[in-house]
Amino acid sequence: MSVIVDGDRLIRYEDAAVHYVVPQHIRYIEDLAFSGADHLAVLEIPDSVDHIGNYAFRMCYSLEEITLPQKVAEAGAGLFQHCWKLKKISLPEGILMIGGEMFESCHALQTLEIPDSVEKIDRTAFSGCRNLRDIVISPAKLKMLPPAARYAAVLTYMERRAENADETLTDETEMTGRRIIDDFARDRQGNLLDLAINRRNAEAVRYMLKRGLIEADALADYLEKSAERNRVEITALMLEYGQKKDNTRDLFDEDPFR
Repeated sequence: MSVIVDGDRLIRYEDAAVHYVVPQHIRYIEDLAFSGADHLAVLEIPDSVDHIGNYAFRMCYSLEEITLPQKVAEAGAGLFQHCWKLKKISLPEGILMIGGEMFESCHALQTLEIPDSVEKIDRTAFSGCRNLRDIVISPAKLKMLPPAARYAAVLTYMERRAENADETLTDETEMTGRRIIDDFARDRQGNLLDLAINRRNAEAVRYMLKRGLIEADALADYLEKSAERNRVEITALMLEYGQKKDNTRDLFDEDPFR
């Protein structure tokens, strides 16, 4: 195994192993330490590590899963840049910043949970993450996200709370969070509906309908668009809701499924 270590610093990993566990005595992972480790699929980093340098795992094309240490407050820029197969990562509670290009072009990454400890997210952190659909973040921190990522976070919030969307909340934090999401959705209902329909996210649409976040004209327009795109479940939801709200007229002159 070819790993260059100097005391408590891991300077360079140059091995062809598929699975590697960083030794317990390591505290520092230097810049570019694992960059270009093509064969590495699983990497475990112990909690002894409290510093990870810039681009440390850049171009680890086979990396699918990594365990980050709990003590890392700040991670270097471009940490997982071009880790095309990265599917699973858990960010530690206590991390303060998600740096520039941190997940750039992580094409396989679909879900990311952002800890409450995060205070800053760079606008380039998720560039090229074309399949990142589910972002879990406190609504109070929504504005930290790059603009495109905010839509994914709002849809994720709605999807996970659709069932109880019409229930009265008593917790002040939850009430504030719902208000932030609802205000965002009212101002951008068209964009959110387009995205939800494209992603077949019926639960997010259900949330918007229950919360009264879709105006009547928008409901009629997007009902037609949903039917045209053959989104049967979403179309049925919209049609049912529209008929309940207004029994004096039909939203469609013709059957939308025909």
